[in-house]
Amino acid sequence: MSFSYQYGANPPIDYPRLLVSDTLATNHIFEDAEITAATLMASGTFQSAQFFTPPIGTAMLPSVPVSYFRIAAILLNSIASNKARLSSITQLLDVKLDPSKAAKALLDQAKAFLEMDENSGAFAVIEQVNNNFSFYDRFWKQVQRQTAP
Repeated sequence: MSFSYQYGANPPIDYPRLLVSDTLATNHIFEDAEITAATLMASGTFQSAQFFTPPIGTAMLPSVPVSYFRIAAILLNSIASNKARLSSITQLLDVKLDPSKAAKALLDQAKAFLEMDENSGAFAVIEQVNNNFSFYDRFWKQVQRQTAP
């Protein structure tokens, strides 16, 4: 497994590492592959009805937004939920911590990261479909939007 930290030159790995204070190669907590897996988990919840709209379909979809705060929250939650890993991390620090107190502190920080992400000002536009007729109407309007000159 590998560890890399390039001081922001590789944002998908460096930004979550910075947020969870895992920037030193000696006694690092997460491998690059684990951060990549957390990124996939965080971006896997995005869904869109545009996957099913011809004629263009998925070509019109934007890239999935990545929230580094949400990725850091996933990483902190994974540490807090694994008692063996948490006890080894608390023994590596200069100050010995009680694993239960450390888990509570990590969960509180993860919650703070999630709140920061939720209050960041981002929003999504959703068109509600209540029945078959409104679905057809929405579908054809989407086709018109995609094919308009």
